[in-house]
Amino acid sequence: MPFSRKWELFKIERIREILVRRESELRYMMDDVQLCKEITRLKQELQKLVTTPEDGEKEEELLKRINKLVETRDFLVDDVEFERLREREEDKEMAAFLESKFPSSLAKKGELNKSLNKTAM
Repeated sequence: MPFSRKWELFKIERIREILVRRESELRYMMDDVQLCKEITRLKQELQKLVTTPEDGEKEEELLKRINKLVETRDFLVDDVEFERLREREEDKEMAAFLESKFPSSLAKKGELNKSLNKTAM
């Protein structure tokens, strides 16, 4: 297979990987938005209960639910950061592999780095 076809296939595969990563990021963002909305709703409900001290048990239940949602969101944020670090490391490894695999003339032209940077954004 000619070099240009291999390079085009690599770029297509790289774009696919970037799209999969972006989809994952968007899912994390959707989950985060939902969690924040639910936390806000529960806080408002709790605030109503606090202004009219009727049911301490209900307040305690709301506090526990809010705490659980905050913990879930913390785990989500940690997962996102872990994924970013993992992806950054994968990108470094891929760049090193490509530097060794493809001709140095490609790297000299800057096409390799430009292509990797453009698709990573």
